[in-house]
Amino acid sequence: MKKLFAELRRRHVFRVAGIYALVSWLLAQAAVLVEAPLSLPPWFDTLVLILLLLGFPLAMVLGWAFDLTPDGVKRTEPLPATHPGADASQLSPSDAFKEKPGAGAVDDAAIATASAPSKHAIIRPGIAVLPFANMSTDPEIEHLADGLTEDLITMLSANRHLSVAARTSSFAYKGQPVDIRAVGEALGALYVVEGSLRKTGQDVRVTVQFIEAQSGSHIWARKFDEPLAALYGSSDDLIERIAGALFAQLIWAEAERAEHAPPASLGAWEYCQRVSTRISHAAGSVKTQRFTITEIEKALAIEPDSGIAHALASWVYNAAILNGTCEDDEQASYVARAKQHLKRARELAQDDLLCLTYIGGAENFAGMQERALHTLQHVIARNPASADAWYILCQVYAYLGRHDEAIAAIDRASELAPEAGFAPMHGWYRGLALFLAGDYQTARPLLAQKVLETPEYGYANILCAISEDTFGNNDAASKYIARAKEHNPQLRPHKVAGMLLTQADKDKGAREYATLERLWNAPVTVLA
Repeated sequence: MKKLFAELRRRHVFRVAGIYALVSWLLAQAAVLVEAPLSLPPWFDTLVLILLLLGFPLAMVLGWAFDLTPDGVKRTEPLPATHPGADASQLSPSDAFKEKPGAGAVDDAAIATASAPSKHAIIRPGIAVLPFANMSTDPEIEHLADGLTEDLITMLSANRHLSVAARTSSFAYKGQPVDIRAVGEALGALYVVEGSLRKTGQDVRVTVQFIEAQSGSHIWARKFDEPLAALYGSSDDLIERIAGALFAQLIWAEAERAEHAPPASLGAWEYCQRVSTRISHAAGSVKTQRFTITEIEKALAIEPDSGIAHALASWVYNAAILNGTCEDDEQASYVARAKQHLKRARELAQDDLLCLTYIGGAENFAGMQERALHTLQHVIARNPASADAWYILCQVYAYLGRHDEAIAAIDRASELAPEAGFAPMHGWYRGLALFLAGDYQTARPLLAQKVLETPEYGYANILCAISEDTFGNNDAASKYIARAKEHNPQLRPHKVAGMLLTQADKDKGAREYATLERLWNAPVTVLA
């Protein structure tokens, strides 16, 4: 009975009943008032009363089945069939693929796979955005809070790999004290977002918390101080910054979940998160390249038609080629695999923006910068909060010689996701963009920092060596080359020629490649 009343309240049936009763009373009073002036028969008011009584159950049925939203009348979203303590990993494959209004569509191949018996259910991580609370007495802030909540739900729904709870389901909790764990169970969400708005003079402080539903623990929280007038004009930039941070934090949270899950329970999605997160932490090392190739092949063994897995596979194979981390006898097969996976990813991507983002990364590493630019611009036009797309776009612009746009792109990526996602790589990409622009002085500390973080990254050591040689620091340059050789015995200058010789300024690239060959063939320096 308690669950029935909760469902009646969530579907706004009590509200419909109250509104219907009020309207019925007004119509009955109007019937009495017009009966005499219009010389209506005595049975007229009785007929009105009977019609109103007959209409009551119809109104209740409509109130149960439909909801009035800003986008028109829509069918009310049923709650997922979960049981207390259940999480998304325990849902059946068919439950995992039930669409929620506002969530991205699932492709036919994925649905077919989900309906087949498998121990690896394909899971879309569920997320629910609760109505932002108004912590002020100003009623206008209430409207602003509701608008921010709706816009955030819409923005998060751009990622078809998220199962985003519908507005009607989330707003059922408006103004109520909530237990996050109960919300997660009711809405089938692994994660919950809640926030508040507080007016301070002419500004508004917006706080946002990203919470793991099962434990109720905070994963991330941040405050944004915004001019009130700017938010009334347009809240798009704020919504993009909030959504961008949430996208990045969710990927990290999913990777963390995958790291601690029993290996037998891992599906293609989990393996993909392990790969993307490893790339963001220690890209370029031989160990990382080997790990990511092994993991992405596991994903494809489980789900051969995963567009994201194919796109990431092309990315990591191309990265191994460009960074010179593969052995000589592996290079030809890596090139062939990178091409095959990229072709298959394009066939499967349709309008999957996350898949297209990784395709853009693979295209960039394959030397197809113009095509990567087109792919990533399409992603950003549909989802401007994609910090990953902006991050990859930085290198695309840099190799096209559009250096100011490259720096603007990495600036935007850092604004959207300063702490998670590919954030650990932002400094490296900024340094690379500055190096390609010929600004060695500004690039030097950023490149050196990457070597400190990942000393086994051969290409980062090479760029540091070239930069130091430019300023006449021969000993420092020699030590960077020695470190590259120590950690990368398979590395040779010709293996990274593509990184240097394909930049927009061909003469500059040729000079830098000649410097690399000279340093590489010089007497070996013993590292201190």
